[in-house]
Order: sequence, then C-alpha cells, then structure tokens
Amino acid sequence: MPSIFGDYIDEKRKGRADGGGDILLKDIAKVMGMSATYVTDILKGRRYPPDLNILNKIAEVLKLSSDEKEIMFDLAGRERNEASLDLTDYIMNENTPHLRIALRKAKRKNLGDDFWKTVVEKIDG
Repeated sequence: MPSIFGDYIDEKRKGRADGGGDILLKDIAKVMGMSATYVTDILKGRRYPPDLNILNKIAEVLKLSSDEKEIMFDLAGRERNEASLDLTDYIMNENTPHLRIALRKAKRKNLGDDFWKTVVEKIDG
C-alpha cells in the first residue's frame, strides 16, 4: 500500500547529501537506529511512521526546513491515524483545557477549514 509519508521522505532525500547527491536509506536508518530494510518498510507503508524523537532525527539528517518538518509531522500523524506528533503534548497539556473544549465544539459543529483559516489569521494578528 502506498505511503504518502514515505513518498515525502523519499522526495526529500533527493539532492540533499553533501555534494548534491541523494541521502541514502542507510544514512536515515543509522540515525533511526534501525536497519535499512525497516526504513524501507516504513517508506513503503508496511510499517507506521516512527515516533516524534525519531522523526526529529530524520528531519535533521534530511536538513528539512521548519515548514518541511511540520509537513512531515502531519503526514506521519495522518498515516498513524493520530494528531500530528509535534502537537500531541500541546493539545493534551493540563494547562490548555480550553483548547480541547474548542476542538470538540468545532468538531460537533462540523466547522471546516474556512473557520480554522480565520482562527490562524486572528492569531497572526
């Protein structure tokens, strides 16, 4: 089964090695502490994307920008059928109960991206 996360990582490997070559799967596997076969299974969608700690290591070896890293987190979360892994701690923080209340109310009202776009614009000020 195809993996959007895997396709993204595969695309980001291209041309990012020192000297302009591709970053090798074995280089990604090394920072993950796993075998290249295991990494291949993740990229092919045969295994779920790794946890946040490992994703941060992948982002480092791939030299991802902040925006690229956030996309990677979103894709990993989507593939794991979870919230984006970099947001879980914030969402579940005991000091942000109104965040969860707001998300549940938005869900009940089936508020779409237009609503959230307005929220982002308000946050950006």
